Amino acid sequence: MWRCVLAVLILVPAFQPCAHAQHALKFSPKVLEVLNTPPLEIKDDEDPLVRLKKERFNAALNEAKARFDLYKRGLTKVPHLIEVGERLFGAEVDLYDKPEDRARVLQRQLDVYNEAEGNLDKQVKEGLATQADLERLRYNKASLEIDLLSAKSDLSQPHPAPQPSPQ
Repeated sequence: MWRCVLAVLILVPAFQPCAHAQHALKFSPKVLEVLNTPPLEIKDDEDPLVRLKKERFNAALNEAKARFDLYKRGLTKVPHLIEVGERLFGAEVDLYDKPEDRARVLQRQLDVYNEAEGNLDKQVKEGLATQADLERLRYNKASLEIDLLSAKSDLSQPHPAPQPSPQ
């Protein structure tokens, strides 16, 4: 449901089963919002493309929740969260066709990225995460900003009225 739960999932301190296991996890409201998102309802009478897009989103959401659980237990690392976040956010944006809907979703995702970047930067400074993870997040954030600018540009472009098809 968001281009990068990565950003969402990174909002918690990097939990390592070794030296940093004593650090308590802190969940931001944006992380909890994503992780508490219910799966999308899939109806039998929906267009097959819509059903597949919803199935893809639900699979990414379920993977994000499972990977986050692994992360909390020290069984996976930040890059895995970033990857599943990319899939989840991408699947969410792809659910929408209208530029205004896409722009709204992308802006919400950017808000998550901004919060995640600040949190991950602190973790890097504390030695709890790597600079490489932070740069990956920044790359994804810049990609999302490009997509958002494109969506906003689409909103400002006049759309020609549909022409009747020749008979």
